Amino acid sequence: MRLVLDTNVAIAGLLWSGPPNRLINLAIDEAVQLSSSPVLLDELAETLRHPKFAKRIRSVMV
Repeated sequence: MRLVLDTNVAIAGLLWSGPPNRLINLAIDEAVQLSSSPVLLDELAETLRHPKFAKRIRSVMV
């Protein structure tokens, strides 16, 4: 199965636990395939640069 995650779902899946995180883990386990586009990836990168996510990103990276 192929999934396209919008930016909000991708961020929630990367930074918090819950259903979006389970989708990310399914992709890591190769149970589903994530698909995207350059536009969505640019939006994700830009959104993750927002200062409100900095502390959460640091805590996830540890």
